[in-house]
Parts: sequence; C-alpha cells; structure tokens
Amino acid sequence: MIKLLVLNHFPTLLPPNTGGVLRYFHLYNELSIFFDITLLSQKYTPHLEFIEHSKSFREFKIPPDDTQIQIDKKLLASKVEPRFSTHAALSCALMERPPALFLKYYEEFYNESDIIIHESPFLLNYDIKFDLDEKPRIYNSHNHESEFAKQVWEGENSEDYVKHVTLLEKDLVEKSRLVFATSKEEKENFIEAFNVNPLKIKLAPNGIQPEEWPRRTNKLTSDKKFTAFFIGSMHQPNIDIVDFIISELSYKCKKIDFVIAGRCSEEFANHHRKNVKFLGEIGEREKRELFSKVDIAINPAFFGTGTKIKTLEFLSAGIPLVSTDIGVKGMRLINGTHYIHATHDDFSTILNKISSDKLMLKKVSKNGQRYVHQLYSWQTIARKVKKQIDILHGKNINIC
Repeated sequence: MIKLLVLNHFPTLLPPNTGGVLRYFHLYNELSIFFDITLLSQKYTPHLEFIEHSKSFREFKIPPDDTQIQIDKKLLASKVEPRFSTHAALSCALMERPPALFLKYYEEFYNESDIIIHESPFLLNYDIKFDLDEKPRIYNSHNHESEFAKQVWEGENSEDYVKHVTLLEKDLVEKSRLVFATSKEEKENFIEAFNVNPLKIKLAPNGIQPEEWPRRTNKLTSDKKFTAFFIGSMHQPNIDIVDFIISELSYKCKKIDFVIAGRCSEEFANHHRKNVKFLGEIGEREKRELFSKVDIAINPAFFGTGTKIKTLEFLSAGIPLVSTDIGVKGMRLINGTHYIHATHDDFSTILNKISSDKLMLKKVSKNGQRYVHQLYSWQTIARKVKKQIDILHGKNINIC
C-alpha cells in the first residue's frame, strides 16, 4: 500500500465546520481506502493530539512552539489582517525551521512514506528534505494562496509577507511532481503566475457528500416569510458578504428574512435589523435542519480564489441558489438552469423577483442538485486523484 505523508497548517475537525476542513478530511478519508495516510497538522492548543480515523488513516495534531507563538504575537501587534484566516498560516510560513515536535514526527514518518503532500505553501520550510531528495512531492492546493493573499492581506509589512508566500508557492509549484488545482481557472492561474508545465497540473475540485442531506421541507415556521440563507466561517470574504446583507439587501428586500449562520457574523453582533437573524456557530445537526427548511441560499461573494464548498453544499442539499460569478467560480454552472445569477448591483432586485416564483426555484434546485451529484462527490474526486497518484508512483492502474 502506497504511504502518503500530508503536511497542513490546520487540523481536521469532526464534524468538519469550514470549507478547508471539509476538503482536508473528506478527500483523505476517501483516499484512505486505497492508501495508507498520515496527516501532520498544526493546532493552536498546547497538547499533542493523536486521532486514528481508521486503520489506514491517522492524524497527529501538533501544537506550535514558543518561536511560532512569538511570531503570531508580532503579527497581532502589527495588525496584520484578516487575523483569523492569516495568522496561523503566516506564522508557519515565517518559521525558518519547524517546531521541534513537528520535526520529530516528520522524521519518524518521512523514511517510510512514498509521497509527501503539501496542502498549502505555508509549511514548505517544515519539509526539511524538500528539493534535497528524489521523493515525489504533491501540492494539493485548496486555492491559489499567494493570489488570495494579494487580495486580502493588510497591515504592517503585509506586502513583504505576500512576496514571501508567493516565493514559497512558486517553489512548491515548480518543484512538485504533481499539482492539484480546484478548477480550470485555478490551473490557468498557476500556469500564468509561475510559468509551469500544464501537464503536471491536474484537477481535484472541492466536493460534497450527496447522502448527508435530509429531505427538504421548506418550513421554518408555519407563518414564516421567504427566507434567504448564508453560512460562513470567520473568513474575510464571508465577513464582507455579511456586511453586504446587512447594509444593502436587508433594506431593499424587506419581505425577505435573512438567516446567517457561522462565525462570519460575530463582529456584527451590535447590528440589529428586524429581517436579519444571526445564529452564530452551529452544529452539524442544526446545519442539516436549516438546509432542509430555508427557501433559498445566497452567495454574493465579492472575491476569493478556489471553488466554494458552501456553494456545492447548497446545491447538493437541493436549495435554490442565487450567486455572483465569484460564488460559483470554476463549477461551470449555467444561469437559469443550475442556479440564478446576480450582480451586487441587481442582487436585491433578483431576490425580490424570484421569491414568488416557486416553480422556477424548484426546477433550478433539481437541476443544480443533479449536476453537482454527478461531478462533485468526494468519492468521484478521490478516485480521480488516486489515478494520478498511481501514475506518479509508476503503477498507472485504470480504476474507472
């Protein structure tokens, strides 16, 4: 059995609660059917944690050392933003060597591993034998990290930090034997940014679990108004969406109730709009219940790289979706067939118009659900990734 050693700057959580964690857990959980997988992840609590997800899938969640903690304090003092999506990753990238405990487990599993996989460029320096051996590396990108950093990082020395991460990502893309991108657009971005051979960049999109969603009832209460739903983590693109919902949509769509879940709304606790309801962070059971009852989902994304797992989840659950281009980026969805397109200028107009067209919403939701289930299940994606890893390892087995 081929052994994979995977390095990541954040850990899995069960149940997964953000797009990155969803990808991190579900992809490797499916791949562990075919490979023996060890995850070395970082976490911001003081004690080592070991989890045996299965006999062929295990994870070591490794705390930072004092050096990394001091780097994080420096980033906090210099007001590098956005904090929640930047500091943990950037503090890893600024380390010259990995924390001693991380290095201990790296060295323990390095020799017996056939392939080393990086989930981002942030832990490149933790792979101390990178570019010094013949062992294949894979970059399983969640998005184009350096491009995302250019869009959102702010604060003292942020331009220097962006340049640093860009060099790390360039090195990783150039020297990895195989790179997975989440969409054709991301693949083209890597090729253009780093002038690399297109043949080594393959697609591994974000995915969903079709079987996890309950049947939709579309009833929050017996006397409810039409409900529009958004969910997101404490991530700058999500925070900007919440601000747009409060400052724009809630005023122009007074007959629609907006339901917002996740930590993305934490900084808006003092904003009170009669037709906006903040749920905060919710559990998996509550999430599934909400997905079964809301009328539509919205994703008025302003920016971001990679494909949006929340978009895939909305569609997989059978919720009609209204989204900007960014919200459906890389999925080849057709406006009016799989989802309903809106710009920020006409988002409120579109919402008010469609809220009474139940037949159209039902048709679009069915088409969208069928489309993502055919193309974006984690099982389907994992089998395609397995095929590329087999080719890289010299086996070239046809599993289709």
